[in-house]
Order: sequence, then C-alpha cells, then structure tokens
Amino acid sequence: MNKLTDFSGKIAIVTGGARGIGLSIAQGLKECGARVVIADISKQEIKETDGFCFVQCDNRKENNIISMVQEVVEKFERIDILVNNAGIVLNRPAVETQVNDWEEVFRVNVTGTFLVSREVGKVMLKQKKGRIINIGSNYGSVGMGNFSAYCSSKAAVIHMSRVLALEWAKEGIRVNTVSPAATRTEMTRARLVDPQTRSRYESYFPVGRLLEPEDLVGAVIFLASDASEMVTGHNLNVDGGYLSQ
Repeated sequence: MNKLTDFSGKIAIVTGGARGIGLSIAQGLKECGARVVIADISKQEIKETDGFCFVQCDNRKENNIISMVQEVVEKFERIDILVNNAGIVLNRPAVETQVNDWEEVFRVNVTGTFLVSREVGKVMLKQKKGRIINIGSNYGSVGMGNFSAYCSSKAAVIHMSRVLALEWAKEGIRVNTVSPAATRTEMTRARLVDPQTRSRYESYFPVGRLLEPEDLVGAVIFLASDASEMVTGHNLNVDGGYLSQ
C-alpha cells in the first residue's frame, strides 16, 4: 500500500454510510486501513461482521450530532477523516414544494452537514490536522427542473466547504467537496428501473454509463490522504464528463 493512502491508525467517520455511496466510501477507507465509524439513522445493510463501528445519528438533530462526535472521541480519542455523505432528495415541481419540504432538505443536507463539520472541526483544530470531504452533486453547479430544493442545498454545501476550507486552512484542516452526477443507488433506482429512462440518463454522459457508488471511492481516498495536502476548498466533479459538455 502506498504510504500516502495508508490510513492505518486513522479514525474516519462516514455519515449516511449504511448504504449506497456512503457504504462504498466506508468500505474503501477501511480497505486502506482506517477504522471507520458509520453514523447513520439506522443500520440498513450493515452487519456485525462488516468490521465497522456503528453510531446511530439523525442529521436533523443537533444533540444527536454532538453526542455522536463525543462518543467517537471517547472511544478513539481522535478523528482524522470526516465524510459528510448523509443527504435526502426531493423531486417535486417548485409550485408544489411546501415550506416544510424545502426546510427538511436544507435541514439534512446543509444544516446537518454544517453541524457535523462544526463538531468534528473542534476535534481537528485541537489535533492541528484533519480531512473533511462533503458529498455535493453536479446539481449544485447546474440547475435541474423539479429539484429546486435539492439543487439549492447542494450548491450551499459546495460553497460552505469553500468557507470552512479558508477558515481552517492554517490549522492543518483540508475541506473539499466531491460532487457526483447521477449514481445508481437506492435513491435513484425508482427513476432508473424504466429502460427508456435509464437509456436517456446514460446518453447524458460522455463515458456512456451512469456512475456506480464505487466510482466515488478513489476521489474520496485522494482528498482524505496526504496526497491532497495542498488541495482545499475544491469541488471535485466525478461525473463521467457531464459538466464538460
């Protein structure tokens, strides 16, 4: 294993890591030697034999987040890597979007991401080192009809990452965003079950296919490692060339 991506002895938290993109990232970090804590509202597909530490956490609740971070620190004494992956999607026309729907998306995707970053940031500031990777979306850079709340929330995550990167740069903390395009997960399965819809989505990508959760792992490992020491405040699009068109 290359020493730059050897995470032996490092402690990582992956929010929303019990399935989909989060679980693939958690597995990738574990394979690089990290001790991985999955913070999620429920265990979903996690088994006791998977080798992860699971801490229940609802990203909508500040006290849950504070308790989760405290529990990790009490058990492992440090946090080296944070991947803020927890998020929700709302697919609804703007005129049908209620205030509580809009606020729920922002509560999970933006406020939850900020609060986890804030609490883990306190730990990393004491350590004088840490890596925070927030999962954004291509929809944070381009608009998409019927996704007004989701697009806006992911744009906020991208910009928040830049601000935190500037605020903590001299303290050894690097904050970046990884923004995937449409990825084949539980969230998108309903939209992609129809062959015509799937074919239409695939035609959007120069590489000719949709992303799989595993496609995000390499980008996260790079940004979590010492190989990215001089990379901070960056939004890394993992999109098969979608935004280059």
